[in-house]
Amino acid sequence: MMNIESVYLNHQTELQQHLARIVDCPEIAADLVQECFIIFSRESQKQVIEHPRGFLFRTARNLAYDHIKHRKVTEKHVYSTEPTLDIAEETPSEEHLALVNEKLAIFSSIVDELPERAKTAFVLNRVYGMTYAEIAVELNISDSAVEKLLARALLHCRKQFKNRQADLSND
Repeated sequence: MMNIESVYLNHQTELQQHLARIVDCPEIAADLVQECFIIFSRESQKQVIEHPRGFLFRTARNLAYDHIKHRKVTEKHVYSTEPTLDIAEETPSEEHLALVNEKLAIFSSIVDELPERAKTAFVLNRVYGMTYAEIAVELNISDSAVEKLLARALLHCRKQFKNRQADLSND
């Protein structure tokens, strides 16, 4: 059984500083750290958490992003009640949405072509915002191995995306 108090003492300050940078408010960061450790405590009773720091940072980041999304929705609602805003300016055109969806499909297929470990590292970094160090802990590899995986993944993605964009232009 893991000693949650020692995990808390070892990671609380680092976690709170990390969250304060994301949410831009020390008080909210402190609340999110508390919530993070409640989730950690609950999960550690259900399962063995082999990488507590990675679990905490992933949970904290998810909580922070949820908080930011909620804040943006709230702000959008407040602004939408102001009659001076023009809704047509905020709504993208059908053509723009179709183009974005097409690019997203292309990019998704390019990422799927990556070797499994490179794909995992790429998604953890680009989608979940994990640092190289956090990915290294998560995948149980060195920081330099993460750097090499991501460098190859980015090179592959850029090259393939450029090629496929060129193919689209020639249609």
